[in-house]
Amino acid sequence: MCWYVAMYVPLFNSLSSVVMLFLFFCRLLKEEIQTDVTFCVGNILFRAHKAVLLARVPDFFLQVSGRWLNNLSSSQVIHLENLEPFEFKTFLQAVYSSDRNMKEAEQEVLKKEVSKARLTKEDEKHIQTVIFLSPVTNKTETASDLGRDLLLLYEKSWFSDINIWIDGKPFEVHRAILCARSSYFAAMLNGSWAESSQDHITLQGINHVEMTVVLHFIYGAILDFPIKADAGCILSIADMYGLEGLREVAIYILKRDYCNFFLKPVPGKHPPVLECLAIAHSVGAKSLYDACMKWIVQNFVRCWSEKNFASLPTDLQNDCFRTLIQSLVSLVCLFINTETLIQVRC
Repeated sequence: MCWYVAMYVPLFNSLSSVVMLFLFFCRLLKEEIQTDVTFCVGNILFRAHKAVLLARVPDFFLQVSGRWLNNLSSSQVIHLENLEPFEFKTFLQAVYSSDRNMKEAEQEVLKKEVSKARLTKEDEKHIQTVIFLSPVTNKTETASDLGRDLLLLYEKSWFSDINIWIDGKPFEVHRAILCARSSYFAAMLNGSWAESSQDHITLQGINHVEMTVVLHFIYGAILDFPIKADAGCILSIADMYGLEGLREVAIYILKRDYCNFFLKPVPGKHPPVLECLAIAHSVGAKSLYDACMKWIVQNFVRCWSEKNFASLPTDLQNDCFRTLIQSLVSLVCLFINTETLIQVRC
């Protein structure tokens, strides 16, 4: 991969992650997955998610929910006035899919005095204490403003309705978002699994750092991993939980950190491409495996002398030999055909 191609890979990954995040959250609204709040506009019902509204349009949600913020039930209907159904539908679609700041659109809706609910000073003080003054520790870069808002939602655990337990530590999350972003969690929480009726999930084979990476991707579509995260393990976990976008991010990081984007090796430095080959083989990442194999064949003399090559499983070593022989045979055939063509012309 040329340096100028590698330079644009992060941009491509960013755009891909943004598009996937938008599509998943549009589906979350359209299919009314695990909704927990209902609005009535002109006798038409709209179902949404308290957590998403609080993260994206907090002023609107706090104004219309009023003092019932903490005990608002999913069966309770919030009636909105001075709005047409199509206006509110457009507003909700923007909340769930727009990457722009929602403050202006939010204020336009509030100007119409859509709700008679009024917050007392005591209500406002309670909201400020519980919600807005809670500490934010996450500084992870996200793919978009939508991802930033949703990652904030995860960080503050607003209206979380289920816990994921990993080695005795709980991660407070939201059923709706898990179901929208992961086919694994959708099957678990919407199907006949025991977890569908429980308020917690216990997962095995994943540690705290890896679970944090998974949740940061689910909520914020992150584009990089923390230093302690093992990209090879994350790639395997992404396959297990049906997170195709996370799989692509993991492959990109492996190409960057393990393979230096398959650039020509620098004397004295040995990128661990052989290790990446083994990882790609173990998780069935064919495109990554083929790219690693191509680089190894091109730099076989250098790789042959490395201890990592001797530590590869026998089947991978044999595959390297077969690929090298096929490459040499192709070169010999090309040379013979070229020589024949030259002789004919002479």
